[in-house]
Amino acid sequence: MRHITARSAGEAWMKASRAVYSGGRLIKDGEQTLKELLNVFLYVEHPLEHDRVLEAYADPAMIKWMQDNFLTQKPVLNWGYSYGQRFFNYEGIDQITNVIEKLKKNPESKSATVSLMNPKGDGSHMPCIVAIDFKIRDGRLITTTFFRSQDVGKKIYADIICIGEIAKRVADAVGVNHGPLCILIASLHAYEADWNRVEDLLVSHV
Repeated sequence: MRHITARSAGEAWMKASRAVYSGGRLIKDGEQTLKELLNVFLYVEHPLEHDRVLEAYADPAMIKWMQDNFLTQKPVLNWGYSYGQRFFNYEGIDQITNVIEKLKKNPESKSATVSLMNPKGDGSHMPCIVAIDFKIRDGRLITTTFFRSQDVGKKIYADIICIGEIAKRVADAVGVNHGPLCILIASLHAYEADWNRVEDLLVSHV
C-alpha cells in the first residue's frame, strides 16, 4: 500500500498526482484510458486549509459543484441522489445527526459510521465514497473515508475540502477539535483527458 502524508488539500492533490503519474499503471475502463494506482492511504492533517496549490490550480466551479453534492439534498443529474441526501436524509434517516448523538453519548464509540452505498439502487451510478467513519481519540475527531475510486485529475481536492466540512460540523457539534482526514483509496487514478493538467501541476511544483 502506498502511503501519502500531506498538510492540506492542495498538497495532498499534488502528492497524489505525482504518485499516480510516476507509478500508475495504464488501464482501460470501458472506452477510457486511465493511469491507476491501487490501494493508497492518504493522510491529510488539515483538510480545510487553503494553500498556494489550490489558489493557483483548483477549479472553483468543481469545489462549488462538490459542495452542492455534499451539503444539499438536491439529486445530482444522472445519479438520482446526492451525497448530501445520503448524509442527511437517507430514506428518512439523518446519518450525520445520528453520528453526532452517538458521539455525544459515547465519545469513544467505534460505530459512528455513515454508509453511502445502496446495493439495490446504485446500478447506474455507484458512489465513489463507500463510507465515512468518525472517531474521537485524544480530544480530537479523526475522520476516515473509504473510496472505491478517486479521480486525482479533477476532484480529489474538492472531495477533501467537502469531507473536511462535514467533519468540522460533527466536531463542532460534539465539542472537540477537528482532526486529520484519513482516506483509503482502492483505485486512485487520472483520466487521459486530464494528464496534461496533472503534468502542469507537477512541473510547477518540482
